[in-house]
Amino acid sequence: MSFLAWLLVSVGLMLLLAAWAVWHRGQRIRRCIAELLALPTDMHPLRWPEKAHPILGRAGVAGIDWDGVWFGDAVCGHWGPPTEAHWPSQTLHAGPDCQITLRWADVARTDEARALTLAVVDVFAQTWLSRMRERTQAVAVALAQRAHVQLYWQHDMRNLAQWVDLLAEEFSTATPDQLPRLAQRLQRQAPLLQARAQKLLAATEAPAENLTKDTPLADARHLLDNAAELAGLALEVHAMAGAPKLPALPLDAPQAEALERALDNIFSNIARDSTARHNATPMSCECRVQDGALHARLHTPKLATPWPRRAFEPLKSSTGSGMGLYQARRSLRDAQGDLQASETPEGVIFSIVVPLSSTQRQEI
Repeated sequence: MSFLAWLLVSVGLMLLLAAWAVWHRGQRIRRCIAELLALPTDMHPLRWPEKAHPILGRAGVAGIDWDGVWFGDAVCGHWGPPTEAHWPSQTLHAGPDCQITLRWADVARTDEARALTLAVVDVFAQTWLSRMRERTQAVAVALAQRAHVQLYWQHDMRNLAQWVDLLAEEFSTATPDQLPRLAQRLQRQAPLLQARAQKLLAATEAPAENLTKDTPLADARHLLDNAAELAGLALEVHAMAGAPKLPALPLDAPQAEALERALDNIFSNIARDSTARHNATPMSCECRVQDGALHARLHTPKLATPWPRRAFEPLKSSTGSGMGLYQARRSLRDAQGDLQASETPEGVIFSIVVPLSSTQRQEI
C-alpha cells in the first residue's frame, strides 16, 4: 500500500476517533443535563448548587462561586479552586428581593468541549433561576392572599393574643406570694393593652389610610419601653458609647407605626424563649442619632434555641405564622428604615434604623 493510502487511512481513523470522542462527550453531557433536571423539586433553592455539585463536576466544571441577596440577607457559596477575575459570570434575577451572581470555571481544552460544558452550566443556571422564581412567586401569592385580610393588622392581633396568653400563663402558675407583683405589672400594662386593642378595633372600622391622620408625633423611646413592657421583658435604653446624651426621638405616624410593629414582632419572638423571659438582667438597647435617623442596637440574652439561618425569609418558620420577622423588616424598610440581626455568643443583636420626624430633625 502506498504512502498516500496509509495517510488517507490514518486521517480517516483520526477523524473517526475524533467523531467518537465528540459523540461520547455529547452522551455524557446529555446524561448530566438529564440528572440536573431530575433533581428533587422540593428542596430549598439555596441548596441547589450543593446538590448539583457532583453533576457539574462530571460535566467538566472545575468550580463555581456565587453570592447575592436572598430576601434581604447576604448569601454566598463556593467550591473548586479560588475564584479568579476571568471566570465567566451570570446574574440571576428572581425579583426585587432575590438576586444572585454566578461565576464558574471549566477544565475543557477545546472550543467544542467548552461549548458542551457551557450548555450544562446554562441548564444549571436556568433551572436554578426557575426554582428561585417558584419560591419568590409562592411568597408573592401568599402575601397577596394575606393582604386581603389586612396582613399587618392580623399579625398585630396575634401578637396581642400572645401577650395575653403569656400573662394568663404567669397568673395561672403564680403562687399567692407572686400574685401582688403580677397584679402591679398588669396595672402598668393595662393602658398599653387598651390602646393597642382600640387601635385594632379602629382598623376594622375605618380605612387604613385614615388611621394615622392627624396623629401626634410619637417618641421612639416610649415605643421601645412599651413593647418591652407588654412582652414582660426588662429593657435599659441608653446612648451608645461616645454618643451624646439621647435627645427626644420624635417620629412621624408612618415611622412610629413601622417601629411599633417591628418591635412587637421582635419582642414577641424573644418572649417565647424561656431563657430570655426569665433572665434577671435587663436587655440593653444602645441608641444614637445620625443623619436624621435613630440607630438602635438591641442586645438579647443568650437564647435557649439557636437563632435560625435566614430568619427574615417569609413562610420559613416551622412555628407561628412564619411572617413576623419578615413583616418587622418590611415595615421598617417601607418607612425608609431597616432591620438587621446577627447572632453572637452572648445572644442576638438587632440593628434598627428609623428616620426621625422631618419637622424636628434640625432641632436634634
